[in-house]
Amino acid sequence: MLIKKQKNTFIIVFILVFIICFQIFFNVSCKIFYPETKETNKTFEKGVEKEILIVEGMNLTQIAELLEENGIVDDALFFKLYVEDKKMEKKLLPGTYKLLTLSEYEDVLAAITSTPIVVSYKLIIPEGFTVDQITERITKEIPHINEKDISENLEPKNYNYDFLKKDEVFIDKLEGFLFPKTYEILQDYTLKNIIEMMLSQYQFETSGLDYSLMHNKGFDYYDVLIIASMIEREAYIAEERELISAVIHNRLEIDMSLGIDATLSYYLDKWEEPLTQSDLETDTPYNTRIYSGLPPTPICNPGLECIKAAIFPAEVDYLYYVVTDQESHKHSFATTLEEHNQNINSTQNQ
Repeated sequence: MLIKKQKNTFIIVFILVFIICFQIFFNVSCKIFYPETKETNKTFEKGVEKEILIVEGMNLTQIAELLEENGIVDDALFFKLYVEDKKMEKKLLPGTYKLLTLSEYEDVLAAITSTPIVVSYKLIIPEGFTVDQITERITKEIPHINEKDISENLEPKNYNYDFLKKDEVFIDKLEGFLFPKTYEILQDYTLKNIIEMMLSQYQFETSGLDYSLMHNKGFDYYDVLIIASMIEREAYIAEERELISAVIHNRLEIDMSLGIDATLSYYLDKWEEPLTQSDLETDTPYNTRIYSGLPPTPICNPGLECIKAAIFPAEVDYLYYVVTDQESHKHSFATTLEEHNQNINSTQNQ
């Protein structure tokens, strides 16, 4: 009697397992061959266009989950099984696609196995931006670039350019070498790709410059870049670039401190508000009121015209300049301190 009961129990369990397996198989089969029969995901409105980025290296599971997360397909597992049933898992292409939410599996598969849309972004880098300002703009305007990518991609040693070395040793910063320009950034570009573009542009723009005049004065190309960066921050009017360059060169020749507060603003990262008396007493090589000679590095990324002005200063004997028109930021230049003080007084009396 006990044996009979055990046998009956075994049969019942077997039947239940069979029914469960059959239901699973039936549901999967229905999904593969009739994907529209699965209940619609109620959290997404059908037919809404979304831009989906499939990154190089993503496998089928990751792609299916990405599509489900964005509501393109209603179930990642069933979409994965559908693709495998069609033997198309190795034909999925990375790229950017515009897909509709809650689409039929057939339509989604057809889209992501065809040529993706080429998406690009316009990145405008103005003259005078610092590296920090450039990376901030990149992370703000290029969606797939994250702040966590920044530090590891700003090391000069990661880039194979001779101008990033002094005496066979890599310089400390990329400041000055990220050439200001409008760049077209493709969807799959990494931050390193973007930095490479800027460094390559710097190389292209400066390759034809004649540095011989500077070499005769004892300056190398890096010194020129430092001078150019100060000109970029000081000259608001194009015609004054060579004049400001002349003041810098003239002061350097007589070992007179430059007194350019923009170098200290760079060190303190304080561009938007005036420097205080306490700021002006900061002990740093970037304080060109205290230390003579050039600051240790460029203070921004200058444009080509300021680099040219650094190489070819105006042939004048000016040692001073001061802003005498706040609206246009026009400067008045002077050779002597007496003349300079007169310019300052005339400005204050306006």
